[in-house]
Amino acid sequence: MHLNGMSHWLDLYDEEFVRQNLLQKSVYIIKQDSKIIGCVALGLNPADHYADCWPDIPAADFYLTQLAVHPDHQQAGYGRLLLQYCLGLIGDGTMQLDAVSHYPELLDFYRKFGFKQIAEGIGLGDHRYLFEFAHSSQ
Repeated sequence: MHLNGMSHWLDLYDEEFVRQNLLQKSVYIIKQDSKIIGCVALGLNPADHYADCWPDIPAADFYLTQLAVHPDHQQAGYGRLLLQYCLGLIGDGTMQLDAVSHYPELLDFYRKFGFKQIAEGIGLGDHRYLFEFAHSSQ
């Protein structure tokens, strides 16, 4: 991730933690000229900080994490493609994700896809929103 310009999680986690975390999930990538330019991870378990932030929230069927597009390729629709792909994988299931509150563009991005904000809390040192997607809420 670091070599591909996607190192923003490494401020919180060391590279080995990120690697081990991703081994527990399905990871999808977009490549251009043999270089990874985007990624997303889809798992069946919430991130560890969910229990502290939102102890009373019902579980989802899927959890989306690590959606990232290399800065040189942002605003080209790759994040949209990755998210649409994951939404297609979940069938009638529910999906949760969290996002830090200080990225309003990212929050709007998720809302445009039909994610509803269902909670907020403090996790990993940031104010975070928990979003959920359910086909029935569309």
